[in-house]
Amino acid sequence: MTKKTLMCCALLWLTLMPLCAQMTFTLNGITYGDVAERDSKGFTTITLPSGTDPTGLITAIQIDGAPVSANSVNPNPTTTTINYDELKVFTYNNKAYGFRFVEDVWFCGVFFSDCHINQGSGHDGTSVDDMTTIMNNILNMGKDGKKKVNFTTAGATNIVPKTSIVFCLGDIDQDKGDNGSSGTHNNFLNCTAEIAKTAGIPFIFIAGNHDLSPDYWTGDDPDKGATTSGSNADDKTISAITDNNSYWNNAGVFDENITYFIDDTKSSYFQSKPFTFKFKDVRFYCAQTYWFQKLYKKPSWITSATYYAPDKVITALDNFVTEHAAEASVWMQHYPWLAGSDCNRWWLDQNDKGLYITTSDDSAYGSHTSGIAYNDANVANTLKKDPLSAIMMKAAGKVGGKVQHFSGHYHRFYDATYTSTVNGENKVHDYTVAAPGNSEQTNNAFVVLFKRGEGVKEVIQTQF
Repeated sequence: MTKKTLMCCALLWLTLMPLCAQMTFTLNGITYGDVAERDSKGFTTITLPSGTDPTGLITAIQIDGAPVSANSVNPNPTTTTINYDELKVFTYNNKAYGFRFVEDVWFCGVFFSDCHINQGSGHDGTSVDDMTTIMNNILNMGKDGKKKVNFTTAGATNIVPKTSIVFCLGDIDQDKGDNGSSGTHNNFLNCTAEIAKTAGIPFIFIAGNHDLSPDYWTGDDPDKGATTSGSNADDKTISAITDNNSYWNNAGVFDENITYFIDDTKSSYFQSKPFTFKFKDVRFYCAQTYWFQKLYKKPSWITSATYYAPDKVITALDNFVTEHAAEASVWMQHYPWLAGSDCNRWWLDQNDKGLYITTSDDSAYGSHTSGIAYNDANVANTLKKDPLSAIMMKAAGKVGGKVQHFSGHYHRFYDATYTSTVNGENKVHDYTVAAPGNSEQTNNAFVVLFKRGEGVKEVIQTQF
């Protein structure tokens, strides 16, 4: 359609279009009310899922809800050619109705972390009631027609952000459970996952160091590592995560179901089970506390746990990324890459005295090395960060040559880039999200703009 024709059609429509009358359509396989929205100028924008062929899309026509013959509309909506981003004007009974058909290439995700539901002072804990309010606000974002955030990305400046998917990046409640080491997470699940299920919006959460047994907590605590009760709590945490994943798999919201990365040779041992899935043509890679979490053989009442290197898990990840390198990727884990003064020892599972448990088998990533001093953490952590960044760099979806990554744990917003000490081209842009209960910045989250097939386009801090 030429500019002259477009202007004439628009003038005709503005002249003839009564404010009270509306033309609506019956669409092939799509509910009109879910995709059509009349803007302030009177045009109706019909936003179709990415990849939808508009040929044969319109199967019937209504005026103010009453059916009319397609042949009485000029041009006939059921046979005319419809092109994306084209103003289409239909006339009926000397009245004109303007439509624009657009392809939905954008979607929004919300990231939060470190809810620490009902956990006491020092953890920026959030109550069940407060988290319920936050979650409802996230799920209802944009439904009132108001912009929660304003995107500046070309082509997305007019978007009213609505939530398509939600992520929580660990430390979900008290230490490994509702009441401290209970292993059950009902308080967290009731104020997040269950609400998301009711809303029909996928919610994915991972474990943090408070959800799985760390090597040590503090000092020279002799009760180190997984105890009998601790391993049971770990099982329940991973079960809560995998049960939630199964629900969304069965709901059919993903492009393909979730795949877990495990060491097949130790399938009977405890593993944190990092995973991946594809959603709206974007690949999401989800670790738990971090990708290099050790496997262990469960302890008994008379024996301690035996820890094993994560090398085969990382190999499984590497092989998968190599096979899916063309897919735009987004990454996440609980631990940040750079945020926090003790960031590097977190990657070694060291406590504040530099204590941690070595693995019984050799590792290419330093997991079996004994005697790594606290002050050496700044060097030793690169045994994990450098090879991981090399794996991540294989996948598409980078922005400015940087992998897009999200994390928590630090309880404060942080935005920084990790550069590999081996290959300076391997860069990870890590967005660390603040805790919802952070008294300085309450109800914190990232609203992330994604583009189908391309990944992250914009990240904005906000409050809910």
